[in-house]
Order: sequence, then C-alpha cells, then structure tokens
Amino acid sequence: MDSSSPADLPRAQEKRLVALASRIWKAEVTGDGRHEWPAYFTDRQLRAAYRDVRIQAGIARTVPNHRVSVHLVWAGTDPTGQNEDGRTAHMLFTRHNNAWQPLR
Repeated sequence: MDSSSPADLPRAQEKRLVALASRIWKAEVTGDGRHEWPAYFTDRQLRAAYRDVRIQAGIARTVPNHRVSVHLVWAGTDPTGQNEDGRTAHMLFTRHNNAWQPLR
C-alpha cells in the first residue's frame, strides 16, 4: 500500500490514525464498541455482524480541507460463515478540538 501513495504524514501520526480507523472499522462490522463513537454511529442497528475481524494493512494520507483518508485492508468471517480476505475500507478523518474525528 505504501508504494501506491507516498507517505505525507509523520510515521507516528500515521500509525495512530490507522490504529484509530482500525478500532472504528471493527466496531462498524462487528458491532462491538460502537458506543465509543456515538456521533459516528448514529444508526445503532447492526445489519449483519462479522466475526474474527483483523486488519491486514493500512495507510493514512492527507486529503484537501485538512482531512486525512485512511485505507484499510481487512479480513473476517461474514454472517454466513464465509471467510473473507483482502476486503477494503476507507475512512475520512478531520481534526476537532485537537483530536481526530471520523466523518460519515
């Protein structure tokens, strides 16, 4: 993933953003931890929960309007029991009160 887009954030900041996006994405697809981001998860209903979710790779890059785009590659077991590998997710973040916040 790094070779597809040159890094433009300090490595420590990129790692923190990828870790944050990973936690939020796991809450998105498993339902666990959604209460930590009530402004992001306004719809509390989970349609179908994945299990055994793991993040395989991630990068964070700046985008216009002082935002950061995080791209994740993840795997997990879908609601039918099928193992899914190499799935992608994209999350957008902005700074608010000196902290990164996810945008819908």
